[in-house]
Amino acid sequence: MTIIKKKTSVITEESKVEEFLGRGIENFYPDREAVKKALMSGKRLRIYCGFDPTAEALHIGHGIQIRKLEKLRQLGHEVIFLYGGFTAMVGDPTDKAQARKVLTASQVKKNAMGWKDQIKNITDTKKIIFKNNHDWLSKLKFADVLELTALFTAQQMLARDMFQKRLEEGKDLYLNEFMYPLMQAYDSVAMDVDMELGGNDQMFNMLAGRTLMKKMKNKEKFVITTRLLEDPSGKKMGKSEGNAISLTDSAEDMFGKVMSWPDTIIAVAMEILTDIPMEEIKDWEKKMAEGVNPRDAKMALAYEVVKIYKGEEAANKGKDNFIRVFQEKEKPLEIPEVKIDFEGDEIGVLDLFVKTGLTSSNGEGRRLIAEKGLKIDDKLVEEVDKRVSIPESGLLLQRGKKQFARVVK
Repeated sequence: MTIIKKKTSVITEESKVEEFLGRGIENFYPDREAVKKALMSGKRLRIYCGFDPTAEALHIGHGIQIRKLEKLRQLGHEVIFLYGGFTAMVGDPTDKAQARKVLTASQVKKNAMGWKDQIKNITDTKKIIFKNNHDWLSKLKFADVLELTALFTAQQMLARDMFQKRLEEGKDLYLNEFMYPLMQAYDSVAMDVDMELGGNDQMFNMLAGRTLMKKMKNKEKFVITTRLLEDPSGKKMGKSEGNAISLTDSAEDMFGKVMSWPDTIIAVAMEILTDIPMEEIKDWEKKMAEGVNPRDAKMALAYEVVKIYKGEEAANKGKDNFIRVFQEKEKPLEIPEVKIDFEGDEIGVLDLFVKTGLTSSNGEGRRLIAEKGLKIDDKLVEEVDKRVSIPESGLLLQRGKKQFARVVK
């Protein structure tokens, strides 16, 4: 029996294409009109976005790209989620003041293991294509690599801002870092794509792919760069800068982290992280300019973010927890219980907080005690050498305003 696959139809309705193009995008190459024309041509385009598994958890910055990729899939295009299984071992030097730590193949594989599960709420993992650039980059011979390097100049690579800064500071530049844009560029050739999507910080690497496609396949590759979620200092709210929302965060943590963001990024975050209508976002901007408490807008933002990644029930839970803990100054309804072992009847408070995971070291515990940041059963810990016993009911430990643990023996 012959199975006939149903051909996917491409949506060319101008309003829907404009909706995609008009939200959260920074740049188009060669230009906006050319990209729009391609999306409205009726041709099913092959479009990809790459992600290097340098950590076990994806963060919300990745989520921006994945959600845009999903929008393109819904328009009928063939979309590829590319694991950077090979490039992750080198490490992207973009925006880095020093060389990245080199990862092993086993570390990279371990990092990527849970990614499909992390993105299941923001894309249809059964309808997108997953590929890994280790499949082709690992098979290139030295002669192949030399042939590719001949298509780029050292001046092109040295023109990158972060390389210029390192040279000025006398810091090392490694040849494998020069190779990273070349490897990412070859991904486009290997998959024969029509378009690449990525954050604006990836522009150099993506344009290298555009150059390589022209030289090797005489083919136009379109590039779309998305806006970045940045704090007021210009740093990305991403994993490298240590202020990321991870897709593995709980609903409560995710909600709380959004509420901790500066007021200045509320409108941008609404645009690039959610589906809140642009008219509503402009209305929020107007209200805040007129003196409405930005907290209200941030609550709406946090709710939408958690709903997208965790679901509506989790969003309600996250909101209720935030109101309970931060606005009404009450304890969360769910407090993790930690069982610890120690010799004797008493344990020092520094060891106690380390064992429960609320502090990372005795040194951090001393600092927090000096800052009046640790409590046991609602009482401030004021002595670093204090020792306590643990009753059958356990002890309630608290760090700061929102971190709790009930410790039992």
